[in-house]
Amino acid sequence: MLNLPIDANSKYVQSSPKIEKFYTNIPITENWIRVPEETKEITIYVEAQSTETVLYWLIPTGTGQWGERKLIGYDIKDDGDNKFSLVWQIERPLLDHLEVQALGENALTNELLNIISTP
Repeated sequence: MLNLPIDANSKYVQSSPKIEKFYTNIPITENWIRVPEETKEITIYVEAQSTETVLYWLIPTGTGQWGERKLIGYDIKDDGDNKFSLVWQIERPLLDHLEVQALGENALTNELLNIISTP
């Protein structure tokens, strides 16, 4: 028998999404992904519970830049695990924020890393 969360009315309650890991194939140092200039692609990995879709956003640095964001990809859950990934083709030098949003049935959560091109 499954132990599902229930509310006071004995209805099933969907768990909120939870990002357990967010990392790339390039090491992260002090919340920065330092991408060598000659790099043409990067793989972004997310492990998240209670998640159906992960959105990957590139956001310019600075105050109030959410409106300038660019969706660089997404991954929809298609198997039984909680792993999501995106192979992203880098198009320009970077000085941005990389944000992932984990979307569940009725909620979302997000995490952010900084990303910069380095010589």
